[in-house]
Amino acid sequence: MTITYAMLLAADPARWVDSAVAWRRLSRALDEHHDELAHRLRRQEQVWHGGTAAVAGRESGAALARRLATAPPALLEVDQLLWRHADRIRLLQRRLAEALAATRGTAVQVSADGHVSVVVPDIARGGPPGAPGGQGSVPAGTGGGQGSVPAGLVGWAGAAPGGSAQAVPFGVPAPGASDVALAVRVSAEIDAVVREARASDEDTARRLTALAKAAAQAWSGTPVPLPASGTPADVARWWAGLTEAERAWLVAMRPEELGRLDGVPAAVRDRVNRELLDRELDRLRDAAAAHPPVPGAQERLTALTGLAARLDQADPRAYLLRLDPSGDGRLVVAFGDPDGSDHVATYVPGVGTSLDGFAVEVDRAAALQARAAVLAPDATTATVMWLGYDPPDGLDAASDRAALAARGDLSSFQAGLVAAHEGEPAHLSLIGHSYGSLTVGVTERDGTVAADEIVALGSPGMGVGSAAELARPGHVWASTAPNDIVLNAPSKGELALNALGGPAYMFAGSTVDAVVRGNADLWHGVDPSSEQFGARVFPSSRGADPFQAHGLYFDEHSPALQHLAEIVTGEHGTANSPVP
Repeated sequence: MTITYAMLLAADPARWVDSAVAWRRLSRALDEHHDELAHRLRRQEQVWHGGTAAVAGRESGAALARRLATAPPALLEVDQLLWRHADRIRLLQRRLAEALAATRGTAVQVSADGHVSVVVPDIARGGPPGAPGGQGSVPAGTGGGQGSVPAGLVGWAGAAPGGSAQAVPFGVPAPGASDVALAVRVSAEIDAVVREARASDEDTARRLTALAKAAAQAWSGTPVPLPASGTPADVARWWAGLTEAERAWLVAMRPEELGRLDGVPAAVRDRVNRELLDRELDRLRDAAAAHPPVPGAQERLTALTGLAARLDQADPRAYLLRLDPSGDGRLVVAFGDPDGSDHVATYVPGVGTSLDGFAVEVDRAAALQARAAVLAPDATTATVMWLGYDPPDGLDAASDRAALAARGDLSSFQAGLVAAHEGEPAHLSLIGHSYGSLTVGVTERDGTVAADEIVALGSPGMGVGSAAELARPGHVWASTAPNDIVLNAPSKGELALNALGGPAYMFAGSTVDAVVRGNADLWHGVDPSSEQFGARVFPSSRGADPFQAHGLYFDEHSPALQHLAEIVTGEHGTANSPVP
């Protein structure tokens, strides 16, 4: 069935979302059935030994378990495809609404089937409306097809965009040039929107059909090696060159490696990392139920159970781009599909963040995405919480070792966003909070990280003396609350004076620093929100105390969140360059 203007206008994207959620629930149910089957097979092996029947039973059970294990990721792909289609239709419907709103109060009319026309005013010769010499309309184009401009109006509107010309009835005065130009624009927009809706529908149908064929083959695939090395761009080319069977095999058999490979599409990484999350939850349940329980198992189980619940929340759809449970853990979560979004922001958290305590950081990324979606409803925005490194704890924050160690991983992740993105390049923002701003700063300083905007929040210093030391100094932003605890961090020079001559020397050094340099020296460099640093500064809320102030940048009532959304979406006309 071909998508028409009327169908697009009447479509309800919520129905695709509801369907996507149902497929995700089915995926989870199948995964639980697989776990139960695997458990029963293990018990069977303990009580049924020897003989041909026992061997055949083990082999058939194992084969069934393998087939069942490959189904959940495929069903998650249905979920992803329906979400993406719903998002596209929402945007296209918004574009239609804006086009129709532009015709209100004008001579331009759009019919129920998308035909655009310009109303011709009454003629002095008399006659009833609609009769020769009365009121009528001149077609300007048809939605879903090629527009046309009446020959008599070409002088007003310019060359016709396509289709056949139509003469204006004799004696009928031509509509105003502005009405004709508007009609041409609206007709062209309707044509473009309907074409894009058809393309999305056809692409979604093609991918769902491919999944159905794969299901008929039990999602079996052909073994294929992963790339031993290469850039994220190399990985993206490698993935694009694989067959569907090869991709299916990798998703089913190599989820650990595939899930952390920058350059692989976000949807694929989401599927395999959700599978890894399910496996880790199963392991942690056993570890927490053991006698005695494995130390730390219950705490990690609680955290990851919360993550699973967070990933299942409705809108926007979340993508699990990395999960590494070893040590303090690694976690990368996106809100919105970064591969198909116009704007993508990567948020790097700071001191103390780990796999056992990431919930606040995930909520901050979600809050930014929600504000950006309201600010720029005609575009798509994805935000990423990137815990792809091991932030320091406590006094270890005085060292830049963790930030330096993160440079390669952060650069690779950003390059992967570029390599896997579909269509026009996305507008990329890289945001660091607290110690995360140091990580962002040294990554930008020591390499070419893919980012159009660099943002430091509550920064103890970015490892540089000024914005000029970064690749895009005119696109460096900073905000520090007036009473943020980070402003109390002394410079290393001040501590050196304290070591040499005691607090009096340190006080003297601080005083000189305040007079000469505006007290801008912090532990890891010049305060990015100071005038001498040269960033574009925007305001933040003053907290009830210095510790609270350090965590308010993503609060819904803080002006910082609004400015962040403006920066991420390119709507930053209100952000200031000078320091207040």
